[in-house]
Amino acid sequence: MIKMVLFGDSITAGYTKKEITARLTCRMSEYFPKAEIINAGIPGETTEDGLKRIEAHVLKYKPDIVVIFFGANDAARHKFVSLDRYQRNLEEMIQLIGQEKVVLVSPPYTNQLLRHTDRPLERLMLYRDVTKKLAKKYHLPYVNMMASMMAAPDPNVYLQKDGLHFSNKGYDLLAKEMARAIKETKGV
Repeated sequence: MIKMVLFGDSITAGYTKKEITARLTCRMSEYFPKAEIINAGIPGETTEDGLKRIEAHVLKYKPDIVVIFFGANDAARHKFVSLDRYQRNLEEMIQLIGQEKVVLVSPPYTNQLLRHTDRPLERLMLYRDVTKKLAKKYHLPYVNMMASMMAAPDPNVYLQKDGLHFSNKGYDLLAKEMARAIKETKGV
């Protein structure tokens, strides 16, 4: 049995109606029924926070696969982590986990009618570019979640009313894209 850790913020945690849910974990279990899936998503976190808890929430499980999905909070005005620091934090996570185990997910699209001041698309795209660069540098399976969402006629269909957290359709898309990247590259 493989062990998979989903490591990130509130979107990873399945946050809805101010509660953590199993939305993402259940969907990933459908794609990988024989895997032990550990959700290590914590609302409000940035890569800075993730690094502080990587030993206790990721490494201690000795996972076979770790999906890293941070960025929406790193780019946020009230939590801001610089692009350079974001890149260094992700690189440290990759090195601690081992690049052969990592699947990297870009920051998502956010509803720009609601989130243009705290998470402007232009800034989120810069953080996405960092994840693209790191995926290439370390030869990592990569999910460009922003591009997947923006390919829809209305990407806001993937978001809850707050314009940030994922709707059921958003979690369907996220799980599908993550599963595709894992199956194509990890042989699972």
